[in-house]
Amino acid sequence: MKRKFETLIQESIRAAEFIEHAKQIRVISHYDADGITSAAIVVRALEREGKPFHLTIVKQLSEGIVKQLSSERGDLILFTDTGAGFLNEIQESLPGRIVILDHHQTQGEISGENAGRIVHVNPVIFGIEEDISGSGVTYLCMRALNPENRDLSELAIIGAIGDSQTGSIGPHWGLLGLNKEILKDAEITRKIKVMKGLRLWGRYTRPVHKALQFSVDPYIPEVSGSEMGAIHFLQETGIELKRKDGSWRTLSELSDDEMRKLSSGIIKERIRSGSDNPDWIFGDVYELIDKNEEFRDANEFATMLNGCGKMDQPYAGIAICLNNSSYYPDVRKVLESYRREVGRGVDWIRKNPRAIRTTDHADYILAGSRISEHIISNVVSIINKSCLLPDDCQKPVFAFADTEDGKIKVSARMDDSLAERGLNLKEVLETVTKTTGGEGGGHIAAGGATIPREGLESFIEMSDNLVREALRKNPERSRLMESLMDDIENESETQNNLNSTEHKIQENGDGYGIREIKGPREERERAGREVTEEKGREEQGKVQGPVGKEVEGKGLVRYLGS
Repeated sequence: MKRKFETLIQESIRAAEFIEHAKQIRVISHYDADGITSAAIVVRALEREGKPFHLTIVKQLSEGIVKQLSSERGDLILFTDTGAGFLNEIQESLPGRIVILDHHQTQGEISGENAGRIVHVNPVIFGIEEDISGSGVTYLCMRALNPENRDLSELAIIGAIGDSQTGSIGPHWGLLGLNKEILKDAEITRKIKVMKGLRLWGRYTRPVHKALQFSVDPYIPEVSGSEMGAIHFLQETGIELKRKDGSWRTLSELSDDEMRKLSSGIIKERIRSGSDNPDWIFGDVYELIDKNEEFRDANEFATMLNGCGKMDQPYAGIAICLNNSSYYPDVRKVLESYRREVGRGVDWIRKNPRAIRTTDHADYILAGSRISEHIISNVVSIINKSCLLPDDCQKPVFAFADTEDGKIKVSARMDDSLAERGLNLKEVLETVTKTTGGEGGGHIAAGGATIPREGLESFIEMSDNLVREALRKNPERSRLMESLMDDIENESETQNNLNSTEHKIQENGDGYGIREIKGPREERERAGREVTEEKGREEQGKVQGPVGKEVEGKGLVRYLGS
């Protein structure tokens, strides 16, 4: 696995050489947080190189967009967080040099005759399917282009968070594997610091009751989406809502004792609602050091970017990634609308059980026009993570929303335990759409598709059959659950989770700041070939997957030079 990672780095270096020799670059990126941060990384890196470029953000790459690009001028086309699903179309329609920086499952492969003009940097090709996002792959390439781009690691981390790559459970919720190596770059360049805490949005700026009202992951029954419900919950918990001067308190002002009360209260509410993992509310909190207080939480920042993309304002998202503060007022308004719409979507599903078709193998949410196609994926992610549907943590969840062009958007999610049993949503979606029409794909535990409306029933029937067959080959493993109420009575675990101790890193020895990482051209040319040991951090955290075990703790300096 270590060799596979080194091969990924070498392909990143090759892609960087394509970019270095290009005179005019056409850039295409996706419209979610991962795609927006990928685009922002490229924009800043190309500005530093003095390269002219033309950027377009797309909702979804299509054969039509690829064909349209063939009529444009430029000596390099660069795809970020997209492109892997259209390898055949790209080869057939686009001449000249092409770089694809993606992490999605591939459709097709680069032929031998095109291998000299197309570089496809994708961890999937090398058997690395998790723990690095599209923005992470983009960062590897731009880091190879110029060591000065090390300070863009912050954006790669935001993209990974936005792409739901913070994984594991309970107090171990956080970034893993290759993402954790990129995180080291962000810590060393003093862009991010890591703390432990409750995963609640708005810890610095929102009143406590507003933070609970807008909390959708973790979801708090009868509280999320309801201002009065949040106020009543806090009053019952014994937490003061206001300061002495009558203004609202924020999460950052709560004492340790109040935080313990709050966390216990949230867990109890989730137990009452039947959530499968009610204590999955803690994790690493990533603070963006170079942002003002309002925008310091990386999870909140990623949510803002998703909101910008889904609410048709992706370029505002890129602007705030690049610290253009003039866009902050617009982004605040976009975010408010986005959070309300997502919250309403989750609440609508809870209140309309008849819209859910349940089988022995999966749950199907028929949202129609009630939930926008642009946020259905976010809504179903929250539904899946929060286990709001009966047995939905033991079943995949498929959600359907009407699209603006008369089709149906499909978003599918499932618990990682189902992947361990052999279920692959990407394969299900690809297989079914070949029959029903449309396009589908994604990742093992998360995917999406667009299908014709007349194909809905066939889609559900075929998906259910494929899920049944996949899970029948690997019978369900038993889930041993301890008494969660006993855990609450004995709050030692909760107290441990609430410790606000920061992860400490050992300085790299030279103590340099961002502006001192210049990297001359000759340094770039041998980047990745000269191995430079890095001390790294004393505390390594949890490692997931064979790739993480091979490379974690060594840092990207080892592979990409200083």
